[in-house]
Amino acid sequence: MLNLTEITAVVAATKGAVEIFDKVAGQIRSVLTKRPKEADGEDDRWRYKIRTEGPNIVVKQQNQVVQTVTAEELSRVLNQSDLDLVRTYEVSMNKYFNRWKALYTKKDASQDPLVNVITEEQLTEQIVKMRSELLGILAFLEKCGVHLDDHYLNIRYLVEEAKTT
Repeated sequence: MLNLTEITAVVAATKGAVEIFDKVAGQIRSVLTKRPKEADGEDDRWRYKIRTEGPNIVVKQQNQVVQTVTAEELSRVLNQSDLDLVRTYEVSMNKYFNRWKALYTKKDASQDPLVNVITEEQLTEQIVKMRSELLGILAFLEKCGVHLDDHYLNIRYLVEEAKTT
């Protein structure tokens, strides 16, 4: 059982990991479904958003709160290893996100189709490398009691199916 300070740390790390997930989700979808490059990750496009408010995890659908997981609820289901895990996800996702940004700017940028294919392959490889963190943060949210919907489920499916050549 975690105390309020530890729950606050869990929520902060979860916030960081979810923000990165939301920024790359549409871009990941564009790579894995072979769609044109998507604009930088504005999260306004998602109708279903997981956010934090104080020590609580709040789920909003079109700006209406549909679920709140309170600090008290989190303290009943999480332990110290969960705190360590979500912090690790946050650090890892930040590292991968920096590489992702550098690669994604090159998507569809060349007039040479071969260069674009190579970039697509590199992006897919990066997604496969990020798989455990992307899927892990979703599993962590579910452990916290968060009901997933919208792009979270779609991206989970796509990432689970992603393969490198």
